[in-house]
Amino acid sequence: MRLNLFYKLLKISTSPVRAGGLCLCSPEFYSAAYYSAVYIIRITAVFWLVFSSFSLPVYAVGDQPFANSQESIIEGAIDFHIHSSPDVIPRRLDDFEVAKLAASAKMKAVVLKNHYASTAARAVLVNKIVPQIEVFGGIVLNHSVGGINPDAVEAMHRIGGKYGKVVWLPTVDAEHHLKVFHKSGIGIKVAENGKILPETEAVLKIIARENLVLETGHISSEEVMAVVRQANLLNIKNILITHAMADVPGLSLKNMQTAAAMGAFLELAFVNDLMGENAADEGHRNWHHVSMERMAAAIKLIGAEHFVLSTDLGRKPDPLPAEGYELFVKKLMNEGISQLEIDLMMKENPARLLGIQN
Repeated sequence: MRLNLFYKLLKISTSPVRAGGLCLCSPEFYSAAYYSAVYIIRITAVFWLVFSSFSLPVYAVGDQPFANSQESIIEGAIDFHIHSSPDVIPRRLDDFEVAKLAASAKMKAVVLKNHYASTAARAVLVNKIVPQIEVFGGIVLNHSVGGINPDAVEAMHRIGGKYGKVVWLPTVDAEHHLKVFHKSGIGIKVAENGKILPETEAVLKIIARENLVLETGHISSEEVMAVVRQANLLNIKNILITHAMADVPGLSLKNMQTAAAMGAFLELAFVNDLMGENAADEGHRNWHHVSMERMAAAIKLIGAEHFVLSTDLGRKPDPLPAEGYELFVKKLMNEGISQLEIDLMMKENPARLLGIQN
């Protein structure tokens, strides 16, 4: 009936004599006009819903920004160290894009790190949008969050819940970092003369109570050893020495062996192989290059059961995190590291730290 009225409306006659159409001002005319208006509104609404979706962010409409990999040598891997935007430093990908790229490579989990703000709340949101992978966050105890601030650690974990998992000791604001890279400013220390400072002790107690992951950041090797010793006394189960072979903290092989013997894991970061005077990123040219040969030698000496692989990628000139992880694995295997050792370092050890099933 309504379609018939719509058809008649299109054949409007202005004559008082009906000639197959409708007479203006007649009851039938108003009825046809009403139903036609309804159809037009409905059609307009449908077109708006369909075409407006194209202006939404990729992750809001569920499309993957990266093609799914047919085969992935990092399937099931965990990247414990990725920098994403929003950030003070320009980054290649935002949180959602990092998660989608990792999911397309069939990875198990990633950890988002930011030197200046907590990533715990961000991780909670990303897990809702990209449920194919677990995303964890944490807090770095630099000046922007109050330094060695127990309240900031408490808030991070309460906001993030199971995904607010990692606590890094100072990085870019650590006294050792400023000294090594000849930067001005008041640096943060976590220990003096081999003894943990009271505020550091308070943070370590929270980490122990909530079963969080303690990362050592960019503090000195002496501070690292003091922290690991005290963490053991407090029964902290999850300890990771941040890029142990980099300029900061700059652990010797002997220190790495000692820390491993005390139950700490040692992080190897792919980005350290990209650093040096010829680095693509200008900010990495004042760091020393840590070669794959040196990393592989440390693994063979200390044992893969004590290491965790990560990329520490995120800067714009560097590879994308998942792509960098694949390259990292290939390079280590070229140096004689076995698939079993790779699986320990990229799957089992980081899963144990995060408390997830691998």
